Amino acid sequence: MKAISFAAPIPTYLATLLAGKVSDAFYVGPHACTRLGDVETPALPTERWVRVRTRMGGICGSDLNVITLKASPSTSPFSSFPFVIGHENVGEIVEVGRGVRDVRLGDRVVANPLLCCEPRGLEPVCDACTAGHHSRCARFTDGALAPGMLIGTTRGLGGSWGEMFVAHETQLVPVPDAITDNEAVLVEPFACSVHAVRAAMPESGERVLVIGAGAIGLLTVAALKALAPACQVTVLARHPFQAEHARRLGAEGVVFARGSYLQELADAGHARLLKPILGKPVGVGGFDRTFICIGGPRATDDAMRVTRAGGTLVLLGNSAKMDGIDWTPLWLKELILRGSLCYGEHGHGSPGSNAFREAADLIAARRVALAPLLTHVYSLGDYRAALSTAMDKQASGSIKVAFRF
Repeated sequence: MKAISFAAPIPTYLATLLAGKVSDAFYVGPHACTRLGDVETPALPTERWVRVRTRMGGICGSDLNVITLKASPSTSPFSSFPFVIGHENVGEIVEVGRGVRDVRLGDRVVANPLLCCEPRGLEPVCDACTAGHHSRCARFTDGALAPGMLIGTTRGLGGSWGEMFVAHETQLVPVPDAITDNEAVLVEPFACSVHAVRAAMPESGERVLVIGAGAIGLLTVAALKALAPACQVTVLARHPFQAEHARRLGAEGVVFARGSYLQELADAGHARLLKPILGKPVGVGGFDRTFICIGGPRATDDAMRVTRAGGTLVLLGNSAKMDGIDWTPLWLKELILRGSLCYGEHGHGSPGSNAFREAADLIAARRVALAPLLTHVYSLGDYRAALSTAMDKQASGSIKVAFRF
C-alpha cells in the first residue's frame, strides 16, 4: 500500500538534519527520514482487531515536529521504527477479526489511537488504565505489539497517512451519518482539547486565556464554549484569519502577538503590570486559567505573567526545551502548571464516558461548528504541497490540513 513513513537510522537522521537547514523540502524525499512509498499492508495482530481503509488523515503539529526532527528524543522510547505517520483519522472497516463483536464490515469509524493496556492485550491492566487515565498508561512499551504510544508512531500497525491501518475494537468510535468526513477527521484533535478542558474546567464567569490560535488553540476555544459557556475567553493569535475563527467559535476577545502586546493581554485579563529593576513586567491579578496551545518558552513565560496568583496553566503545546524562562512567577504566585496529553475517561455523564467519545458526540449534536477549521485537503501524492501548507500558516491561511484517500 502507499503510505508516508518515518525511519531514523543515524546516517539518514544526520543527513536529513543537515539538508533540512538548507530547505524544508529536504525533510521529505527518497533520501530523508520521511518518505512516500510502498509499504507492507499491516496484518491484524489478534482476532479483536480490524483493518480500516483510510478516508482522511489529518496533519498534526506533532507530526510536523517528527518530520522536521524537532520532536524531543525523550519520546523515542514510545515509538518504534519504521512507522507510518498519522493518528488523526476517519475510515471504513474492510476486515474484521473473528473475535470482534461491536463493529461490522463497512462501518465508518474514527479510531482512538492510544495503544494502552487493552489494545495491547495486557492483563491485569495498569493502575492508570484502571482509573480511566489511558494517556498515562504505564505499559506503552509492553506486550506483543511493538513499543508505541499511538497508532501512527508504532511499527506494524499503519497510520492515517497510509491507505490502511489496523485498530483494536475498543479503540473504535462509530461515525454517525450526521458527521461528515471533514468533521470526523477533527474528532481526535478535538478530543485532546476536550480532555484538557475537562481536567481544568473553568467556573462560571472565570477569565480564560488561550495562547495560540492554530488548530489546537481554536479547538480548545470550541471546547471551552461548549463545556463552560459562561467563562470569558481571550485568545492570543498571530494572524487575522485565526482571529476570525476564534470569534466565530465564541471567543470574547482576541489579542494579536505583535509588538509589545503584553500590556493589551494584561488589560484583557484585568492584570496589573509592575516594572522590575530589569526585565519583563511582572503581573498581579489576571486570568484564572490559561491554556498554552503552542510550543516554545515565550508562550509559557507570557502565561505565568498574566495568570493570577493561584491560577492554573495547562500545557497542550508540544514544548520540549524551555531555555531562558524565568520561573519566578510560578512559585511567587503559587501557580498550578499541568500537562495535558491525548484523552481519557473524565467521569462526566454515563459511566465510562471519555473525551474521545464526547468529542464525537459534541460534533454530532451540533454544539460545535468545526468544519471550517479544515481549510485544506490534498491527495497523498501531493504530500509536499500539503506539508508546506501546514508549515507556512501565514502564507497559506491554513488551520487544519488533511489527506483524502
